[in-house]
Amino acid sequence: MSAPLATGDRVAPGYEVIEHLRRGRDLDVYDVWSEERACRCIVKALRPDRVGREGPTERLLEEGRLLRKATHPHIVRAYDVLEEPVPMVVMETLSGETLGHMIDVREAELSVAEIAHLGLHLCSAIRYLHAQGVLHLDLKPSNVIAECGRAKLLDLSVARPPGPAHAGIGTLYYMAPEQARGGELGPAADVWGIGVPLFEA
Repeated sequence: MSAPLATGDRVAPGYEVIEHLRRGRDLDVYDVWSEERACRCIVKALRPDRVGREGPTERLLEEGRLLRKATHPHIVRAYDVLEEPVPMVVMETLSGETLGHMIDVREAELSVAEIAHLGLHLCSAIRYLHAQGVLHLDLKPSNVIAECGRAKLLDLSVARPPGPAHAGIGTLYYMAPEQARGGELGPAADVWGIGVPLFEA
């Protein structure tokens, strides 16, 4: 298994690695400098040892296409979707912290007003996605960034249109019962998904 790119390497022309942030099962995530935009960006790139695998490649590219179309203030923006030298999605950098970090690490207690404010932002983002014919299906504290009083939703990697699905799409402990069982998925699955992080907060 090849090592992640190092500081100073180029993940693609015009994108210089500042830091490798994490390695997942299929993806590497990098903090990069965009020469075109003269700013930092986040790149989700297919791991070199996963290149050529149809499932991970298509999921990443589809997520990028969805994010590029999603023009909403509470959904992270994607700038580019590239297929060479490896499939990747270039996204805006968010300077806030995840809701998961606030709950688990800082042990911050959100007030009822703050939770209601968060809920409005999540409901707005999900309503928008549903109007585009897409279910998110992975709402959890680690997929919500709080930045300057505004929540932004991340990670559309398992997003899909409503309809039949196999069991287990999403994250254990956060998926709706119908996601766990498998079968017909609709907007109600995301309504459940909004409720769980709000309950944790």
